Amino acid sequence: MTSQYTHRLTLAVPELLIPQANQLALAMGESAADVNTFTQASHEDADGNKYAVCSTVSKPIVLGALSAGLPDPLPSHAEGADITLAQAALDSIVQYSEGVTAEPSRIVLGIDMTPLEMFSSIGLTEIEQEAL
Repeated sequence: MTSQYTHRLTLAVPELLIPQANQLALAMGESAADVNTFTQASHEDADGNKYAVCSTVSKPIVLGALSAGLPDPLPSHAEGADITLAQAALDSIVQYSEGVTAEPSRIVLGIDMTPLEMFSSIGLTEIEQEAL
């Protein structure tokens, strides 16, 4: 049996775009729980800007949204999603390629690459957590 999940998507979401990215995750995801995809900014760039990150497998429809836009109608689990915020997140996505770096105004999307490779390439490092 072949999986419907054909791509690995890795995202770096600037702290200020977390609400928008969560609405996009809800609209494009598989359940209402996807609204909580991005919860904590765990990485930062050289200037100290913080980013929430995620890496997951995905169906082709998610990448299709980059050119086709949000699904219409939205899936039933996404009723109540804030379409304006979801569209703002979609509009801020930049697909990773050589030379792309993290910036507080855009979401970086890596397709079929290892998360650590992408985070390093765009200039992100994990924020050191203080020991309790």
